[in-house]
Formats: sequence, structure tokens, C-alpha cells
Amino acid sequence: MELDELDRQITAALLRNGRAPWRLIADVLGQQERTVARRGNRLLASGNVRVQSFPNPLALDNVDLYMLRVRVEPAALRSVGAWLAGRPDTHWVSGLAGSSECIVEMFVRPGDLGQILYGEVAARDGVRDFSLEPVLEYHRTVSGWAPDLLTVDQYDALYAAEQPQLITRFAATDRARIDDTNRAIIDLLRANGRSTNEELATALSISKATAGRRVEALIASGAVTIRAVLDPAMLGYPVEALLEMACTAAQLPAVGRHVAGHPTTRWAASVGDRLLVQTAVPTLGHLKDVIAEFGALDGVQRFTSSLYVDIFKRSTVVYIGGQLPLVAV
Repeated sequence: MELDELDRQITAALLRNGRAPWRLIADVLGQQERTVARRGNRLLASGNVRVQSFPNPLALDNVDLYMLRVRVEPAALRSVGAWLAGRPDTHWVSGLAGSSECIVEMFVRPGDLGQILYGEVAARDGVRDFSLEPVLEYHRTVSGWAPDLLTVDQYDALYAAEQPQLITRFAATDRARIDDTNRAIIDLLRANGRSTNEELATALSISKATAGRRVEALIASGAVTIRAVLDPAMLGYPVEALLEMACTAAQLPAVGRHVAGHPTTRWAASVGDRLLVQTAVPTLGHLKDVIAEFGALDGVQRFTSSLYVDIFKRSTVVYIGGQLPLVAV
């Protein structure tokens, strides 16, 4: 689907606030509401952009977040990637070019690691090796990606910046886990993140005001993000890469803040003494510039990169043949 500048700006607005009314987006962009509504609805109807709920797994269950790296025989990359994507305990799954491997974000209950790794992953045909490390802190998640399509003031006018630390520290804040009614709201918002409060209220037999309060509380607490799911290529960023940066312990927080604030960074996480960063850029030349900038930061000791070559799952949405399905499955 070909997008012009306004389409891309509307999509960027939905990245920041998937439930933003068309009127708010129009005001932020300096456009007429009917134009923004028509363009936005066309984007959503195409299936190339979808808005859905993304619950914080720590708000759902007693789990921890991990990065799993599965190295495979080259011919098995896609079969193993598809198997990993089909698992309910994975958030996203990507294939890397640098070492014929899948990188996976997954959430696991304490005590289940051994069975998953040595009873399931190790038993898959084509798996050569794997490693798993806990995600110690997120500096940015995909929900906070702010591509260089809007100004900082425009993003802030749409919604406050995310609190990425809640992804790994939700339980430590003494926030309540999601109850049954909120789980039902999340399920409805997963099908359509822009469902109105009236639609939610009707489906759950609660008042419109109650539905609105619950949705706002879920989002404000960090229990749920309403996230636009799309391929960065649609916005003009077709080159995706994983950057791995070993840092000194003293400088790692500062490096994390710098990387998180960069418009090319889709997510950045501390894993041990390293930062893992997914970047999305227009060309390989831009990737070279990002690598040079990040590699020169104080405290960065080693730096590697690998291009993404296959997407098997994004934000819990399973891809079909490497493509975002145009209808919900």
C-alpha cells in the first residue's frame, strides 16, 4: 500500500496513541478532521495497519521476560521460526541474517525454563544451539517508537511518553493484576483497539463510564498498551537490524537513554552487560550512520549488528509467509 506524507503522519500518530480520536490527530497535524478520519479509516480497513491491545505479561501472570536466541541450520530457519511464532508464550519472533538464528521475546513462569529449553526447543529439528537471558530493563519498547515523522511536541500532544520500565518492574510497583472484567476488555481491544467505550460497555453489560474508566486505568498503570501493528517499511524504514552493544556497567544507563531517545530505535533492552537494540532505517547508508553514532558513545566496548531477514511474529500477531495478515487471525 503506497502511503503519502499525511498517511505516514497519521500512522505515526496511531503508534503513539492507538485510541486517539480523529479530531485530536487532526488538530495535532493541522488537518481537517474529515480528511484525517477518511485517511485513517482507509489505513485500518486495508489491514496494513491494525490497532490492538498489548497487555503487560507481568500484569497477567507470575512470569519473567527473556530473550531467546535459537541458532539453527539455515534450511530450518523458517520452520523453527514459524514454530516459535505459534507458541502462546512468545511476543515476537524474527530471523537474523548474521548467524542463521531466531531471536525471540518470550515470557516464562518460574520453574518452566528447563522444560521449554531442553524438552521443547532442543528437540526441534534443525536446532543447533540456543541461549536465553533475562531482560533486565527496557529503555524503550515498540510502543514508544517515535519515527522522525512528527515533532516531539506533536507526539507529546497525542499522549505522554511510555514508561518502558513497567514492562520488567510492574510487580514491584504493587499495581494490581488484571481482573476478569479487564481481561474481557483486553480481549475486545485485541480484536479492535479503537473500539469505542460504548461498544465495550454493550459487549460487557457495564456502563459506558465504567468502560472508559477501566480502559484509561489499564493504560495509565502500564498494564496495557494500545499498539499499532505494522511493518516499518510502510513508513519508509525497510531496513531493520539488531544491534548488540557491550557496555561498561557505569555507562550502560546513559547509553540506554541515548539509544532509547533516537528516532530509529524501535526497542532497546538491557540484557546483562549488553544492550540489544532493534533499529529501523530507510537505507543501509542510514544504518551505517546509526552504527557509527552508537558505537562512539562513552562506555560502548564492543558492537555487532545483524540484519532482520524474516519476520515471524510482531506484537503477538503471527505473520503468514513473512507478511502481516491483512485480516485478524
